[in-house]
Amino acid sequence: MIKDIEIKNFRCFQNLKVTGFEKVNLISGRNNIGKTTLLEALFLNSVPRPSTVFLLRLVRKEESSFSRALPERTWNNFFFQQDKSDEILIEVKLENGNSKTVKICVDESVQDFLEDKYQQEDDDIENRYINLISESETIVSVMQITTSINHGEAFKTSIISNINGLISLDIKVPDIKTAFFIPSFLRITSRNLTKEMDKARLNEREDQVLKAFKIIDPLITSIDSFSIGEPTIYLKRDGEVRLPLSLFGDAINRIANIILTLINNENSILFIDEIENGIHHSSQKYFWSLLYNLSCSLNVQIFATTHSLEMTQAFIEAGLENDNLGAHFELAKHSKTGKIVAIRRDLQTLDYGIRHHKEVRGE
Repeated sequence: MIKDIEIKNFRCFQNLKVTGFEKVNLISGRNNIGKTTLLEALFLNSVPRPSTVFLLRLVRKEESSFSRALPERTWNNFFFQQDKSDEILIEVKLENGNSKTVKICVDESVQDFLEDKYQQEDDDIENRYINLISESETIVSVMQITTSINHGEAFKTSIISNINGLISLDIKVPDIKTAFFIPSFLRITSRNLTKEMDKARLNEREDQVLKAFKIIDPLITSIDSFSIGEPTIYLKRDGEVRLPLSLFGDAINRIANIILTLINNENSILFIDEIENGIHHSSQKYFWSLLYNLSCSLNVQIFATTHSLEMTQAFIEAGLENDNLGAHFELAKHSKTGKIVAIRRDLQTLDYGIRHHKEVRGE
């Protein structure tokens, strides 16, 4: 379990330290203060792979056409004030005392980079990438990601940017998924959602999914999936015919994504941006209670962001009934330095702050 994080030169963070993470963590603050960026940094440290970088670019709606037109500017938005001269550092300390450090830099001397990286590799791999680069007359840049455990070098992976797009040099690194990011706006496809439902059913956990759906609509009685055409989940309400999940609204689809990701991935980390989206305030406490219970039983650490005071209050109420497994973090700008800082509150302190109209969501 992640306990602390230090972030340097990443997006809006020049230098940020956050300590005291718990099993379930809620992050709040003003708009554009760095809530999503904190999730991204935690995710990058947990899964330091090109696939993570590609997802974060998608989350930020960074167009691939821009990278092809100006490959030398592809990585600017990852760096504080777009300054690529200094590397990004993301270091976490774990509950077991270990540390994990991810360093990210951009190298625009591509030929030197390739010769150094592949001097020990076989000729076919080296020639493949040198040929790809030589096809482009545009200057290219390389993002290099170096990961180390307890400050001993573990592995490196890289992504090349040129007019052909982004090319992952991740051939030798195993893609082991230990963390999952659910953005605020991306909707999982029906095919993938049905595949996750089938996994849950195979592991006899469909009752947990049904329980989550009943939080939104108590009249839902059963879940089925059919592969006629596009694989689709169907829900049945009491006394009604089965209908596809998509007809039940965005809240059901989002909860399905969250719960299925959680129950199908024990011993992992789940990041949820703007967790309140689509969930009515009357259902939020029950939803948090389910998350607390599943987090414990499946050993999944949860990090979520919110703009909603109602969602924060629900987080407190459910947490106080579930062994105080949660912690709240407010991101704010320091009044003197102007730097972003994280203020940690346990549930009792957060509850007191809300009752006495203290600032807890950056408004």
